[in-house]
Order: sequence, then structure tokens, then C-alpha cells
Amino acid sequence: MTQVSKIAQFLKHYDNYFKYIKRLFILSIVCSIWLLILSIGLALGYFASIVSKTDDINDDALVQAVTNLPELPEVQSSDVDLIALYNEQTPILIAGPAEVSPYVTKAIVSSEDAQFYTHHGILPKAIFRAMYQDIFNRDHPTGGSTITQQLVKNQLLSNQKTYDRKAKEIMYAMRLENIMTKDEIIYTYINRVSFGRNQHGQHITGITAASYGIFGKPPKLLNLPEAAYLAGLVQSPYFYTPYTKEGHLKSHEAIQPSIHRQRYVLKRMYIENMITKQQYKQALDYPIQEKFI
Repeated sequence: MTQVSKIAQFLKHYDNYFKYIKRLFILSIVCSIWLLILSIGLALGYFASIVSKTDDINDDALVQAVTNLPELPEVQSSDVDLIALYNEQTPILIAGPAEVSPYVTKAIVSSEDAQFYTHHGILPKAIFRAMYQDIFNRDHPTGGSTITQQLVKNQLLSNQKTYDRKAKEIMYAMRLENIMTKDEIIYTYINRVSFGRNQHGQHITGITAASYGIFGKPPKLLNLPEAAYLAGLVQSPYFYTPYTKEGHLKSHEAIQPSIHRQRYVLKRMYIENMITKQQYKQALDYPIQEKFI
């Protein structure tokens, strides 16, 4: 066999190999597209079933379940001024803007959900990021829940980590954003979220109980560093709480994680332009541990 024949045979063999690879590549693309279409179809069907389940609760019942206000008038939820109700609540443990330092909501929003006032209940990017981390078992997952989602989860759903619960959380959060104002959502949240334990070792829920139970003052009188400290407890209330189950103040070392968390909240407030640089620096120097009761 001549050199030319060898080259021709090699080229023919290479051409056949190239055609085989090309067909295999096209087949893999077609299969991938069909799998994608099938996955989207299944996902849409799944979410359609979730939507039908969440429709079992009408808007008024949803607001009632989230706010947990027994005094909620039996009228259309869109006609109820929840903020006015919070300001007029008795007992005083339920508080509205008139009874809460503005630093509290600024601290909560800055640290828990910086886009709270612009999103519509969910952050798609955060949800997909959390799903990715969950699928690949990342050791340090980042939160994907907005304040609205947290409120729904705390008031309506269990803590079970299932895709069904997460889907319901998303659907309820989007509905809630359409029937409650941002102020109603944030003040409902701070009145219903856990803040750990008070000076008696008792579980405390809501900003008023937290303010009295940790600093011995009404929430209206909370200063910037105190508000930031309480806001920091929300992420993990029983880890960050300064008090033990017996009601004793934790040791200096044991309190440090909550101090670091407070500093994180203050930094987030500064980054989000909620406070000035001077306020930020002054708050960092505040002797917060001396203010616990």
C-alpha cells in the first residue's frame, strides 16, 4: 500500500469517526431538549397542584392566619387598616409604628431582606441558589427566604424541609404581597417572630416582649445599637439569646456570637444607607452588654 493510499484510508476512517461523533452529539442535544421539556412540564404540573391547594384559603383567611389578630373585623381584608389595629392593640405586646423605634424595621430589613420594599414576595435568584446548594449538599447554604416568606413559614407552615412546603411558602408569599402592604407585612413580622429568651428564661415572641425582656424598656425607646442587637437575634434566636434556660445571663464569651451578629446588622444598615457613617461608628462603641437586664 502506497503512502497516498494510507493517507486516503486514514482520512476515510477519520471522516466516518467524525460523522459518528456528530450524530452522537446531535442525539444528545435532542435528548437533553426532550428531558428539559419533560422537566418543565412536570414542574408546571407540580406547581399547578400546589396553586390549587393554596387556593383553599381565601384572602381574608390568609390575613387572619398570618396576623393572628382575634379582633380582626369580619370585612374584606383590603378594607382593614392593620397598621391602625396594631397601634391600638391591647395588650401592649402587639405594637405598630407608633410604638416601635424606626431603627427596628431598618435593622430587620437591612439584615434579613435588603430588597424587601422592591420585591413581590420572593427573590427568584435566591430561591434557585438555595435549591442548588440543597441539591449539591453545600455545607454553608445561604438563605433564600424573604421576610414575607419567613412570615408565611412561621405562621402557616411547618418547619419540615420539603419541596412541597417550600412551594406553598412561595405561593402564599406572592399572594400575601397582593393583599397586604409592605408596612403591614413588616410589622406583622416583628410582632410574630421569635427573639429567643428573656431574663426569666422564658420564650419571647414579638418586638415588645423582646425589648422589655432583654433591655427592660418599651420598643419605642430602643436606640440604634439595641435595635440592631434584637434584629440580629432573629436569624437564630436560641443560639444568639443572651440568657440561659434558667434565666441567667450567659458568660462574656458565650454572648460574643450575638455581639458579632449585632455588628453585622449595623454594617448592613450602613451599607444599605439606613444610617450614616458616624451613627455606625458610634453604635459599634456602645456598651451593649451593660444594658442587659
